[in-house]
Amino acid sequence: MKKLFMVLAVVFALAAPMFAQTTFTDVPRDHWAYDAISELEDAGLIVGYPDGTFKGKNTMTRYEFAVILTRLLPYLEGGEGADVNGLVKKSELNKYMLKDDYKPGEEADTSGYATLADLNKIQALMDEFASELAALGVDVNVLKADVAALKSRVAALEDEQARVKINGTASFMVKSVISGDSGVPDYDGYIDTMKFARRKQSFYKDVQIDIKGRVNDKVNLYTTLVMSDLIAKDTGVINTWDTQTDIVPYYMYAKSSDEKWGDIRVGRMPFQINKFLFRKGTESAYFEIDRLDSHDYSVEGFDYSKAFGAFDVKVWGNRPVYDWNEGMLPYLNGKKISVQLGGQLGFNFGESGRITAVYDKMATSDRIPFLMDKPQYFGATAYVPFGQFYVDGGWFRMKPNKGLQKADQWKAALGFANDKLELEAGYKVVEDSYWAIATPDAIFDGSATNYKGVFANGTFNFTDAFKIYGDFRKYKSDNKALWSNFEDFRYYLAGIGYDVTPLDYVYAEYENGTYKYDAFPTAKTDVISVGWKRKVGENAKIKMMYQYLKRDPGAKSHIVMGQLTVNF
Repeated sequence: MKKLFMVLAVVFALAAPMFAQTTFTDVPRDHWAYDAISELEDAGLIVGYPDGTFKGKNTMTRYEFAVILTRLLPYLEGGEGADVNGLVKKSELNKYMLKDDYKPGEEADTSGYATLADLNKIQALMDEFASELAALGVDVNVLKADVAALKSRVAALEDEQARVKINGTASFMVKSVISGDSGVPDYDGYIDTMKFARRKQSFYKDVQIDIKGRVNDKVNLYTTLVMSDLIAKDTGVINTWDTQTDIVPYYMYAKSSDEKWGDIRVGRMPFQINKFLFRKGTESAYFEIDRLDSHDYSVEGFDYSKAFGAFDVKVWGNRPVYDWNEGMLPYLNGKKISVQLGGQLGFNFGESGRITAVYDKMATSDRIPFLMDKPQYFGATAYVPFGQFYVDGGWFRMKPNKGLQKADQWKAALGFANDKLELEAGYKVVEDSYWAIATPDAIFDGSATNYKGVFANGTFNFTDAFKIYGDFRKYKSDNKALWSNFEDFRYYLAGIGYDVTPLDYVYAEYENGTYKYDAFPTAKTDVISVGWKRKVGENAKIKMMYQYLKRDPGAKSHIVMGQLTVNF
């Protein structure tokens, strides 16, 4: 087994320059790899020249190197003296596992065994020398299948080696209002107090540690620990000058996956239903935090899902988590939600077509006189592709208790997408008092209802590096006999993005939003944003942005921000 590892290591060293040119220089006798070359000769992989010399400084051709590869193949095929059934032995892996008989410090020495990375390199060599191997009588397709099978086995063994995996993300952020007048909200779906008057700056942190513990082949434990003050500061839960350092168990749940019996999760877990019902709104107009941008709420409870051919079913019972001062938590008429029960039936067709039917019911922690405290929801969603086009939409009805008026929300869109162009346009209606713990439209703060109108958005990629994109909405009050946030509303966005280098992306956007009221002056907001994103190595990235906001009448703000994110 260790001979196999030695063979792989030397072959890789010899092959490294081959991909940059048609021939490569053999390793000289005084090179650090000379002993390994001698072992290759002893193994019969290198036979030397007829005069008995090695000629280590001569140039080796692609064909000569292909001959070495053909002599290596028995080691991959399990020939005599080259058993690779184990590659990494299960008995030695067990010493790494967190079991009752594990003794700290007693580590298995697996340094002499081939790994998944080694087999990936063998795969690359076979691809590079396919024609030469075929000329030597090697069935390359069969060989690739054998290596693929080995890779699958080694991948499973290497995954078995680590019972507990820990990784995480740390983001450090700063945002400063360098000048400003009275409050200037814009239409990004998030009312940010830092867009208001005073010249000040805030420093934020968001540190997330993810721990996955493997119990057995079917059960895993997941824990996400979070220390963050971003949302609490931006929503005014804590003062922007305060420092919040609490570490909270954001998620902590067990998941059992079984092909026959289905999947079940129990504990504190991420959860949302769909874009119409129980989905967290936009968390930050400036910063990028994957956990927050996922739109998941943290809930405690269970959910169960199972696929039956083209059909699948999911049921849930949970309640939102209110354990820390995060802000943007779900409330119903000012009361906490004590229980949520529901289910979904899905049907999948084609490559990506899907239709769902959903029922959900919520109840508050206390009864509320004369107000809704136990609403029910039912509806459906559909995504139907046909060629490069698709239809996307949904309809949901909120049915309040206590004899209050029901309310609907529905949306229908026609889309087109290919390698260059993505377009979508449609119509939507949000009836008066519709409430479903989901932002009906991302340009509002989540409270606007009683409107209807058209929308459109699109992206055109001139090249792989350069694109333009846009967004347009035009809504009217659905029933002027009832109070509304506006009578007419129009919004549009135009932006460009460019990959300056494989690591650097720059963009610029212009937004405009206009409210019209019957009894009040028109309110108009213009927003200009310019940003830069850069990847720093494999595990880090930075983002910087400047934004100018002007509201007519009489208010403006200049904002700058920066963010450093590190994955570990």
